[in-house]
Amino acid sequence: MSARQNLCLSIGLFLCFTLCLFMVLIILDRPVNQYQLEKVIILSRHNLRTPLSKDLDKITPLSWPKWKEEPGYLTEKGFVLEGYMGSFFKYWLNSNDLLLNGCPKKDEFYIYSNNMQRTLMSSKAFITKAFPGCEITIHQSAKKYDPVFSPFIHNNTDNFRKIAIEEMDSVLESLNLKSAYNFMENILDYQTSELCKIDKKCDMITEKNLINITVGNKPSLKGPIKLCNMAIDAFFMEYYSGLPIHDIAWGKLSDMTDWNQILPLTYGYHNVTFNTTHVAKDIAKPLLKYLSNLFIQNYPTVTLLMGHDANINVLLNAMEFKPFMLKNEFVPTPIGGKIVFQKWQDLNNKKFLLKIEYVYQSMEQIRKGIVLSKNNPPMFQLLELKNCKADDDGFCDWDEFLNFLHSIVLL
Repeated sequence: MSARQNLCLSIGLFLCFTLCLFMVLIILDRPVNQYQLEKVIILSRHNLRTPLSKDLDKITPLSWPKWKEEPGYLTEKGFVLEGYMGSFFKYWLNSNDLLLNGCPKKDEFYIYSNNMQRTLMSSKAFITKAFPGCEITIHQSAKKYDPVFSPFIHNNTDNFRKIAIEEMDSVLESLNLKSAYNFMENILDYQTSELCKIDKKCDMITEKNLINITVGNKPSLKGPIKLCNMAIDAFFMEYYSGLPIHDIAWGKLSDMTDWNQILPLTYGYHNVTFNTTHVAKDIAKPLLKYLSNLFIQNYPTVTLLMGHDANINVLLNAMEFKPFMLKNEFVPTPIGGKIVFQKWQDLNNKKFLLKIEYVYQSMEQIRKGIVLSKNNPPMFQLLELKNCKADDDGFCDWDEFLNFLHSIVLL
């Protein structure tokens, strides 16, 4: 071999070695395993149920769809949909190296459900698909009204009642619902309803909405906005259950332009009843205390709390989440939706971090009953707290979060 060939070979080997060394350094510098998931707490709304109200016939002469289940019960489709969520969460937890070994032990997975049929059956659906063949206890309160999940007023002082009603009334007065009321009256054929013919309540715009606060009960908002909310709730369930479009609201909600005409009514109702500062913090206190204990303890590794939209509404307010929008959904608290609190360890910086995401099925996934998977996951929306600054990846300091949580629990 000539001297020229030896030189070329030496240069080639040197370049090859340099390139390999460079690639190794890049790989070592990647934060692929920088974050390790340590703990997960899931606050969930139950899945698809039948409409709640038994008085829908009074607000329209038109016939409502017939349901096999009783009012407010989880439907067969709701059971299937929640099973899809259970299967996906098992995949998601496994992909983050949690709950890898068959049936989870008691210190690995814990489920606590409100004691209503729709929450208990949603819990059963979740664990049946997440952990098939496993014996997992669904914990619930023995009391008629669960102290953690029941959205009841606790503060019995006159001053609290005065401030709470003022806040609710302020939100109610700020609402501009005239066009929405008109649209709903047309959908319901309200002027020929029983309420109009017998009770002489024929004009939603001029009818009064009445607010009341009573200890041991939900915040009360009676009047046309409540009537509209219960009708819209029924329309949601018709849509989610897969009824043909021409059968939903008697064919009068054919596209999102129509839906957007009435959605301010249900937004307004829930904002008045559960999204004012004093009411939200008072109702959320038992749930916040329960969550606080879970955050402090190392075990269980994964906890599922199965409740209602009211629980999520008051928690979002009481914990001062930043405003957010859920894509491809009607409301901020969709059926089957889950706020997922995640405790991560930053292995590089030796510290713990918090990440919060809203995980939910889109309108299409619910309506079409689409199976969730790695390639067709549910929707993920990053959530942020006003009092725990998040970085570009959505992580905030764990200790900072605990200090903030402790401060609001003590209020």
